[in-house]
Amino acid sequence: MVVSHRIAITGATGFLGRYVVDAVEERGHVPVGVVRNPDRVPELRARGIELRRADLGDPEALRAGFEGVDAVLSVAAMVNVSSMYSLRKSRRQEYIHTNVGGIENVLGAAVAAGVHRVVHVSSANIYRDRKPPIPEDGALHSAGEHHLFSNIYSISKAEAERLAWRLAETHGLALTTLRPTGIYGGHDPNLMPVLRVLLKPPVSILPVCTRLQLVHAGDVAEAAMLSLENPDAVGQSFNIAGGDETLWEVVRLWRKELGLGPRLLLPIPFPVRPLLDTSRARDVLGWRPRPISDGVAELVAREASFTGAEP
Repeated sequence: MVVSHRIAITGATGFLGRYVVDAVEERGHVPVGVVRNPDRVPELRARGIELRRADLGDPEALRAGFEGVDAVLSVAAMVNVSSMYSLRKSRRQEYIHTNVGGIENVLGAAVAAGVHRVVHVSSANIYRDRKPPIPEDGALHSAGEHHLFSNIYSISKAEAERLAWRLAETHGLALTTLRPTGIYGGHDPNLMPVLRVLLKPPVSILPVCTRLQLVHAGDVAEAAMLSLENPDAVGQSFNIAGGDETLWEVVRLWRKELGLGPRLLLPIPFPVRPLLDTSRARDVLGWRPRPISDGVAELVAREASFTGAEP
């Protein structure tokens, strides 16, 4: 018999957060959304999901949001493809304040509310060295560095995870972190809009032999639940990435299923190996990503049925 738990989810009204809410319910638990705007997704309220108002910058509201729950899934973060390379000081400070200050407030609030178990969704972008395959002990970005891959999102997420591990050790929290690659799914506000722009021309040049390891949002949510259920996941980080489909294969599939993409694709060789080593997630959690064809089918079905959400 499965014991039902109350599980708080920060960012429950966001793109990934909605998939996490679904995964919590499917496992027989009770999701409690801890969100900045409870009215953002009316469909969640219509389903009877409890939503508590709390901003990542408000420790007291977060503490109240975590009262009476058994675990916290830390999903909320600032991420915007159009701004992560911004050189504006104010924008860079906003990333640090939201992502680094946010995890400090989340973990502090969990301690204050008496919650011991936390799963934090980090990012594969935290890795400084990009030579594949990258294991979980790969070197991370750090504040103050400047090169092609050190966008402010990457730096903020790396600093947030470092801080999370320090706070977990200080307060005796049972922490797990997940490091997903590019996430796709229904109502994705980041990856899909970029692809729509890139694939809009009637004729396009497309790299072949370029492997992306895109991961479906539902698979990231599944990894979060497996981490909660497996005691061996405590104290560990897990790379979460999809299969090794090439960009060419992905675009042809999306063109077929979504009607996206140019009428004529001109291939150019650009071999790129899969970035992440996901063997730890497979061995410890028993996690497996779904085939890209299944992920796109879910994306199409979700966007057709989920009409009550904002992007």
